[in-house]
Amino acid sequence: MKTPTLLFALAVGLHFAPTIHAAPLDAFLTATRPAVQGEGQIELAYDVANDTVDILGIRKSNGDTTNLGDYHGGHLRAGIAVTPKLWLDGAVWLRDIDLRGSEAKVRSWQIAGQYKLVEGQGSRPAIALRLGAWGNRASRLGEAAAMQFLGARLDSVNMEQPRDRQLQLDAIATWQAFREWEVSAFGGIGTSHVDTGAISGTTTRGGCSYDLAFGPTEVIGTLAEPCSEGTVVERFSVPNSVYGVDVYREARYSSRFAHAGLSTEWSSGPWKLRVGYQFQILRRGRIDDIVRRRGGEPSTRNHILAGEVAYRIGRNVSLFLRGQYMQRQFTGEIPFAYNTFTARRFHKKYGIASAGVVFRF
Repeated sequence: MKTPTLLFALAVGLHFAPTIHAAPLDAFLTATRPAVQGEGQIELAYDVANDTVDILGIRKSNGDTTNLGDYHGGHLRAGIAVTPKLWLDGAVWLRDIDLRGSEAKVRSWQIAGQYKLVEGQGSRPAIALRLGAWGNRASRLGEAAAMQFLGARLDSVNMEQPRDRQLQLDAIATWQAFREWEVSAFGGIGTSHVDTGAISGTTTRGGCSYDLAFGPTEVIGTLAEPCSEGTVVERFSVPNSVYGVDVYREARYSSRFAHAGLSTEWSSGPWKLRVGYQFQILRRGRIDDIVRRRGGEPSTRNHILAGEVAYRIGRNVSLFLRGQYMQRQFTGEIPFAYNTFTARRFHKKYGIASAGVVFRF
């Protein structure tokens, strides 16, 4: 098998494995951006995760028997060399994620600036610093809570306008290993803040259904429908501190993260192959403590593997296939989706496949 064909087969196998890390696609960080002022690129892609593209059977290894986690969407990325040393880029993602029949429509964004401090020469690597901001937002996020609350079972929790925003600083070093190969190492730190709008829920108490509204200091319950079971309370109000579940605060939190990784890029003629690995650690303080107290295991680490194969079909146009594997689902990439109620879902493997086109100018 010829080298380009073999590389293509390997990359396709990686790409279509189901599911960071920190900002999306950080596993491909490199210090060698275009060095010609005004040079840049635009990337358009379709992203998907489902049983059809799960050729490695990772979803089956999770024990998934439903479409939990099916994902489809797309993204646009663009960057330009403002000067020979300064590179600016930005991106937007449209993500539709199926969660047991309810769909979360997540909109993500990213902006960053990267400055090359040292030009690479011989064994000396090119060194760059990168400062970026990124975030996610959805109109609504629902979760079956399945826990005791107010002496009854808390059936569900719904958050309006959940969102997160992150600030991240990275250092990147890239070596020109051989004529066709380069190797990069990177590491960085960042902060994250998760917020949400109104939070509501449902519970069954004394055989009656109640709608709940979670506030900063109290929970207000209202009878959801006529009920004839015993003594019916039309409305009640309870301080958050009484039952040890503070939904309002448990859905809003700040955290810190750090990550590091390695990547390599090979190019020859019209072919290009990239492979990257990333390891991430997250610290959510009281949120992780709450998960542990309730007998759960917080997801504080993630391993990410990404691969890409591209083929240039014209002077400035390339087609690519890309895959991203995550050991702990979207841990770190969509922070607002993680809270004390959803933590149990983040111990599963996941992956995303992408196919798209890159235009260079």
